Amino acid sequence: MKRTILFLLLNIATSALVCQNLVGKSVPNLSLKDANGKSTTIPYFGERTLAIFYNDPDVKDISEPLSEAIKNQKLPREKYQGIGISNSQDTWLPNSVIRFAAREKQKKYPNSVILIDENHTLSKEWSLDNSDNKGYFIIIGKDKKIKYIRLISSQDEGKAIIKEVLRLIENEIN
Repeated sequence: MKRTILFLLLNIATSALVCQNLVGKSVPNLSLKDANGKSTTIPYFGERTLAIFYNDPDVKDISEPLSEAIKNQKLPREKYQGIGISNSQDTWLPNSVIRFAAREKQKKYPNSVILIDENHTLSKEWSLDNSDNKGYFIIIGKDKKIKYIRLISSQDEGKAIIKEVLRLIENEIN
């Protein structure tokens, strides 16, 4: 039991350090898939402040409280865009099911952008650690640099960063 707790604490500390080292790093735009399976780059990259939710579909609701808090701010669309990216490499669900779910979500939220990363393209290119059963929340500035990044493994973790994230987004868009 002690070894398990020690391993978990070490894993959390390592993930926090990796995330901290990525802040300020320039990242490239990437070619991913849209909800219809067509290749596309991340929209508004370098044009708006982006809040990227990069989640394993097995825990698709892990960032829901954080996402809802940001939506409730009614941020100006010409300066800000939220983007959901499904890490479909780390799930047992077939890509066709993930694309169907993405299309359904886009019907419910017409202004949403949902992309699918079928091959760990984003995690490889942006130097992210394993996100199996977790999700990353990333703020990218108009300068294409990571302004904030956090690996989230529970809704409570997402709730805990809401105030900090809202402040950072406000600072970026003003």
